[in-house]
Amino acid sequence: MSHHGVRLRSLSRPDHNDAVAAPRCLPETPLLPTAELLVGMSRHLSTYGASQPKADLAQLEFAGRIFELALRLRGSGVSPPERVEALGVSAGISKREIRREFLPTLEVLGLVDLERDGEGAIKVVSEKIPPIEDLYQRADSVLSNVMPEPLEMMALTILRTTTIMPITISTAKEECATLGPEDLAVRAIENLESLHLCTRQRSADGAEVLFNPNVWAVDKDHSHAALQAEDGAVRAALSGILEEVAATAGMPEDEIQSGDRKWVDYAVSQGLLLRSIVTTLGGQERAFLFSPHMGRSVFDAPTGADPSGHVRQLIGSMVFARRFASNRLFSPTAFLRRLLRDGEAGDAPNIGTDYSMLETAGIVRVEPAYKFKKFVLLQADVAEEAITYLEDSADGNTTSGALQGQRGYRHPEAERARRLVQPSKEAAPSRSASQDILAALRQEMGRRRYDR
Repeated sequence: MSHHGVRLRSLSRPDHNDAVAAPRCLPETPLLPTAELLVGMSRHLSTYGASQPKADLAQLEFAGRIFELALRLRGSGVSPPERVEALGVSAGISKREIRREFLPTLEVLGLVDLERDGEGAIKVVSEKIPPIEDLYQRADSVLSNVMPEPLEMMALTILRTTTIMPITISTAKEECATLGPEDLAVRAIENLESLHLCTRQRSADGAEVLFNPNVWAVDKDHSHAALQAEDGAVRAALSGILEEVAATAGMPEDEIQSGDRKWVDYAVSQGLLLRSIVTTLGGQERAFLFSPHMGRSVFDAPTGADPSGHVRQLIGSMVFARRFASNRLFSPTAFLRRLLRDGEAGDAPNIGTDYSMLETAGIVRVEPAYKFKKFVLLQADVAEEAITYLEDSADGNTTSGALQGQRGYRHPEAERARRLVQPSKEAAPSRSASQDILAALRQEMGRRRYDR
């Protein structure tokens, strides 16, 4: 079925082209689930004006907006279509799109029931949207029905891969080999570059490396790590470790299960992982691992998340206090909240022996307490940020050390204000697309010349 350029197909009807069509699903990863990737992609594209790179990804943008509307519609029960239209406007979706494209798609996906009058006009919308985690498990169904082009699936694959770790151009093409011809992979890379979701870096020896500049530092040479990862076994080993560490901020290094110690050391040496050390005056030493993804978004330029490493140092110290200290701290989050509220906290002997690195970093000052020692807070912003990650870990949120979730709900008024003051970004046509356009123009000019 077709709704004004957005291709959909019924869940109940087999598509005879499925046998030859490109796969419309991605392997799930805790670092960035497919649904969150789609929502983030649609929000990112919404800030751009009309352009060839944006048009190339139209079906992905539509898929993300489906989730966007579903998140707003969830819990609304039975509604007239006018109420759904109002919710859609807050997400930048027009009333016409709501009735002609989005509601029929949600109906096909089994997320709403639509009651129509005798002329087929929608009169009542009954939502059946499951909890968010269950909703996000339907990403493959959404992609299957929206039917993105092979080029779009390549872009999604490359974006995810270059977000997890830097890779070479040849690795990117290899990742897309099952999705379509190489020239489409080249165009997908160019589109991501135009949309500021991918950067190409050339090393001194001529190797070309791709990475997401919103996650990986643009002033660092990533070529050695990317060249090593051209080996599929190495790439799998590194990816497994990176995703395990990204699941928990302050992962104790000796508890890594997904790879050998040599790959942990290698990832740290190449900047793919960050290591914080906690050393006590008694000689005990523990290493805690962090992902460079911590506090960053796939789609937004970094704002210097923890450039000094102080947040990581405080989180590592709190994990140490909870897990390994001689006088263990039952609730690091509650302790930090008290420290933030009162400006000081604690009265324990090991405060004076186990946390000298926090004092050296200028995060806290250790002073005498009623019986033993206490912390006096010096950097409140560091404590505030550390609390957010520790709370996520306690709640079992697997994005605690990973990428900022893309599912956050924006208040409608804030979203309207953002759209009013933020001009559309411009994305230049990709090189291969420009060549296609020029070739088509030459062909048309030649046809007109000789037809006369």
